Amino acid sequence: MRQTLSTLLAAAALAALGCSADGGPHGSIASQTPASVASRMATTSAWNPVLNGKMLYLEGRDLGGHAMTAQKPPLFHRCVDCHMANGAGGRHFADGAISADLRHAALVTAQQHPYTIVLLERAISTGVDNEGKSLDSVMPRWHLSQRDLHDVAQYVFTQLK
Repeated sequence: MRQTLSTLLAAAALAALGCSADGGPHGSIASQTPASVASRMATTSAWNPVLNGKMLYLEGRDLGGHAMTAQKPPLFHRCVDCHMANGAGGRHFADGAISADLRHAALVTAQQHPYTIVLLERAISTGVDNEGKSLDSVMPRWHLSQRDLHDVAQYVFTQLK
């Protein structure tokens, strides 16, 4: 299943860039460096923030192939490993922490001070929740470009129900 998702996401990215496995208008993706692919993706009008956010959440890398990194080495390198594909969370850790439910109802409806995109971006990058409290140290403090941070937060905020 993971290979199929990766293949589909890669094919969608190739199509958006006008590339193909058979050497379409821009040549084969294999003949291009990750930097050149990422550069073209960054400037193309076909950039898809939802697809990029989904790729980051499920695969731990952006559409350009750049892996997510964190302040300290994370236990897991993909959001999905702790928060599940549907965002329900519930993974238990040795220190007693339980991964958060990232679905919209848990982030917004069930909160006295609801998350916003900005607050979710802060939680992802600095480990500070919507109340201004530190999240458990098991939550990585992800280092992402501003665009990748926004795309993954937007994906979580709008696509996980």
